[in-house]
Amino acid sequence: MKSKYTDNTSCMLATDYSITLKHNIKTRKYLKDAKKGADPITWREEYENEMLKENSDAYFTYALLNKNQVNRQAFYPKTVEDVKNKHKNPYAIPKQAGEIRILSCDIAFVERANKNDNSCFTCIRALPESIKYNADNIDGKSIEIKNGYRRLVPYIEANPGGDVDKQAIRIKQLFYDFEADYVVLDTRNGGILVYDRLAKVLYDEERNCEYPAWKCMNDDTIANRVRVEGATENIYVINASAKFNNDIAIALRGVLNSKMIDLLVDFDTAQDILQKNIPEYNVDESGDIMLFYERPYLETRALINEMVSLEYTKNPQTGVIQLYETGSNTKDRYVSLAYGSYFIGLLEQDLLSDRSEYDYCCIVD
Repeated sequence: MKSKYTDNTSCMLATDYSITLKHNIKTRKYLKDAKKGADPITWREEYENEMLKENSDAYFTYALLNKNQVNRQAFYPKTVEDVKNKHKNPYAIPKQAGEIRILSCDIAFVERANKNDNSCFTCIRALPESIKYNADNIDGKSIEIKNGYRRLVPYIEANPGGDVDKQAIRIKQLFYDFEADYVVLDTRNGGILVYDRLAKVLYDEERNCEYPAWKCMNDDTIANRVRVEGATENIYVINASAKFNNDIAIALRGVLNSKMIDLLVDFDTAQDILQKNIPEYNVDESGDIMLFYERPYLETRALINEMVSLEYTKNPQTGVIQLYETGSNTKDRYVSLAYGSYFIGLLEQDLLSDRSEYDYCCIVD
């Protein structure tokens, strides 16, 4: 590419997958396997050569999202081999002081009319941040100003909606693999049925273990649907309204504008990181290992593609913003992220209201 931009002796051509088939660069089987392993947006961008779309009605811009792509550390849940060999999760990320972890879940089911729907599970690390200033006062004490929680998004998993029990088990697996503290759960459109499963003791046949019961922490009616002695109160349920959807969209854009959310780096940078740090990534012939390590970064790219494709309208009477998909695009990753970030915003209110370390004085004008 250097010659393209210096002496102009080269050019670059971008084609779709049909050219690779015609010239035997890739096999039909390889492409079929690649399509199975990729989300629809990534497939269209990588193999069908479609350009990232952003128009004047987009609520989130690519530039806004791109400047927040600074997280270089992905998280990975346990593999079947890890469980079989009873290994600790080799991809675990140690918790920092004061860190809170959220598993945010947007639930979908195959019977929904919209076949584009996915169930999306987003892992978010919330790290408290503050800035300490040397105060010019008579006591010479420093002052600590709290900024709130920085949101780090190391893992996203999106799959077609399916069986209620399987989704509940997957949520439990991710929760304990990620060492999460809270679950944010969408209870619309049958999501309440997933809650009912989570509120019971569940046996995981794949991992041959039993998970304890959980309980809703913010809605007594839902909490009383299933009562299990000793259940852990760790589920924050959401049944969104138009006003709520407006609020989470505005809040998430505010977090992005203030650079208080760290999304995973772009895919090209990710490949450099993986090649440097993971030896098996470089020698994998099947593509399965490569896809395993690439998946969090690919899902992040799919999230960004989703968000820049979302268009919005504003009700002239109420001022409420409504985001909506266009064409075959989805918004499940966006919804899952927005729900989790909103819940962290609630936790921030407690964090920022703690002023016990502050000294107060009168200011005379």
